[in-house]
Amino acid sequence: MRKLTIYLFFSMLVGLGGACNKTETLPDDPILGLGGETWAKGPIDNWLEAEFLTPYNIEVKYKWDPYELNYVRNLVPIREDKVEPVMAAVKQIWITPYEVVAGETFIKTYVPKQFVLAGSAEYNSDGTVVLGQAEGGRKVLLLRLNRFEQSDLAEVRQLLHTIHHEFAHILHQTKMYPVDWKALNPEWYTATWYNNTDADAHRQGLISAYAKSSPDEDFVETISFLLVYGQAYYDAVIAKDDVPETAKAILRRKQVMVVEYFSRNFGIDFSALQRETQAAIAEYVQP
Repeated sequence: MRKLTIYLFFSMLVGLGGACNKTETLPDDPILGLGGETWAKGPIDNWLEAEFLTPYNIEVKYKWDPYELNYVRNLVPIREDKVEPVMAAVKQIWITPYEVVAGETFIKTYVPKQFVLAGSAEYNSDGTVVLGQAEGGRKVLLLRLNRFEQSDLAEVRQLLHTIHHEFAHILHQTKMYPVDWKALNPEWYTATWYNNTDADAHRQGLISAYAKSSPDEDFVETISFLLVYGQAYYDAVIAKDDVPETAKAILRRKQVMVVEYFSRNFGIDFSALQRETQAAIAEYVQP
């Protein structure tokens, strides 16, 4: 055993000596993917800087960066021709209505400082699809943008629904909604919300199937639907024949709580915000 140990040690020294004497020529070209890549600013970058970075200190990342995304999912970059239409919708239908109703100071205080754009969605094993995500009030990730069309009202609403949903998370993480919200219909919250339809949720006093996933999601979904799909849609859900009176009362109570929350915590007239958002959607889809 002693001889074997000495032999192995000697072999290691020989190997190390050989490695020390070996020389290699490093490549002159940069190795992509190690960081430090640069590119010349183009028209898209200039437009984003003028519309978002300079006035609101919002960085918009559209060039591919896997470290900003969920690396265990198969995702594709956003097409460059989609960047301006998407972000124009973000400004016109999200930022501007808040700015008009709540003021410039409000929007500059609470807006996230980074948007990350991707062309495809995240598909989960349970059949659900991730279209957006907010991280600690700092970053918003927007997905499935390569199918966005300005003339497609459903796509415009879907995008803005995601944004208003995620921004409502930022607001309630800053100033919490009333604890009474959690007691309105807690029996219907479930981790398997995706086994339900929106119609099922309506009969239980929730505005969407995803609202069933937790009180937080219920709160922000209610806000987003009221803003993006409008009061007429919300009233139509409550008026449905198959929605029980108890569920109708809960849905109406949630609307009142949302209005009170915005007024009490931020001094925002929620009905005015609704009108501005609806007008912005109509103008954007039919310029």
